[in-house]
Amino acid sequence: MAPRQSGWRTARNVAPVPQPPRPDATLSLQPSKPAQPSAAATRRLPLGDVSDAAKWSVSFAAVLAYIYAAVTYGLPLVGPAVVVALLGLFFERHRIVFPSFMLLFALWVLWSAIGLSTSYQSDETLKQVTVLLKVFLIVFAIVNVVYNAWRVRTFIIFFLACFAAYPARGTLVNYFIVRYTLFARALWNFIYGNSNDLAALTFFPLSLTLALILTEKKGWVKNVAFVGAGVLTLIILLTQSRGALIALVATGLIFFVTQARGKRIKTVLIATVVGVLILPLVPSSAWQRFSGLSKLTNTATIAEADPEGSADARYNIWRVARQIISENPVTGIGLGAYSLAHATYTGRMLVPPAARGFRDTHSTYLNVAAETGVPGLILFMAMIATVVAGAEVTRRRAAGTPRARQLFALELGLLAFLMHGIFGSLAKLSFLYIQLATIWALTDVTRREIAANTASLPWGPRRRP
Repeated sequence: MAPRQSGWRTARNVAPVPQPPRPDATLSLQPSKPAQPSAAATRRLPLGDVSDAAKWSVSFAAVLAYIYAAVTYGLPLVGPAVVVALLGLFFERHRIVFPSFMLLFALWVLWSAIGLSTSYQSDETLKQVTVLLKVFLIVFAIVNVVYNAWRVRTFIIFFLACFAAYPARGTLVNYFIVRYTLFARALWNFIYGNSNDLAALTFFPLSLTLALILTEKKGWVKNVAFVGAGVLTLIILLTQSRGALIALVATGLIFFVTQARGKRIKTVLIATVVGVLILPLVPSSAWQRFSGLSKLTNTATIAEADPEGSADARYNIWRVARQIISENPVTGIGLGAYSLAHATYTGRMLVPPAARGFRDTHSTYLNVAAETGVPGLILFMAMIATVVAGAEVTRRRAAGTPRARQLFALELGLLAFLMHGIFGSLAKLSFLYIQLATIWALTDVTRREIAANTASLPWGPRRRP
């Protein structure tokens, strides 16, 4: 069947009564002038805001209050914000959705709760399951509240403002003014009190700043985003996290190869300027620590990777984690109970003193498998894969648009976080789930914008021949 042409009548139109041509008439095969789209359709710009709902709502304000409390620890609003955000959904002028990744998230929480019966530390497991349930509820609110372009942009800018006001500012003050570090590594407090976790948590806001840089018009938002990208990169380097450095370099190369086509000279110049500004602020101890990465390729030299011996200890901790997984493959040893189980197992295993006692796995995937079993790890990874797959399919459909560039930036941020997760236990950090919710919300907005843009064409959606 031939493809539809502009201006030809379709089966939805009433066919006119055929008239025989006059003897001197010449049949024309030229299509008639296409009908002009309506004013409403014209306003549906490609990948613009297609929602007619109110911009502000009780639930949206509550979600922002949660972000403020969770990121800055400024006010104890986490619990009340979750409750208000959920109750406010009854007043939203939008459909309630329950994405497939949320179903997998719910199953993972349920599976973690089942692990209470076999947990090494049932009280800690109950506490961690309760926290995870709260995160699940706020993620459910985010995917149902952040549903149009204006709210997505406001959410991104507000999150970055909160991160800049507390952890970013605090880390820089701590490092350059107070001079408080741990082995010369930058850190702050609360969930930012671990240098490796601080580096991991910085990847999400870094991807948000990149999304603004790629899509915002010239103005204060884009200028501040440029500064923020440099500051956040500096913070990652100051933490001296080798896993974060690997993730940063790998995702940076992916961005350069895939997104800088035709602009590589400009991209290199911008990267050079940023490097000239921030690299002198990175101490020599950081480069010495990073140089130890060359020692990690051989188990015989792994002890020489750093003076404090963390790389060697981590290697032996992974050995213990694998042993725990092999003996508890179904329900695991209980969410949040790894430290106690590790101390128990090292009492009967031959490991160096640095790997003994109450230790962390230093690996997201080993940690999830050890605490919730192999089925728990499968649910955890499937939850992430579902979000990524949907975002990537939609990004390819929207190729060449600002929204596609936003999705790519957020995907890179998630990839960096997951790569760093090889060397750090990050599954209990709420930023991961907020990041998944943000990517899903942006994907959903992009899908509906594509549909609205297609519907605005005078001949309706195109069909394949």
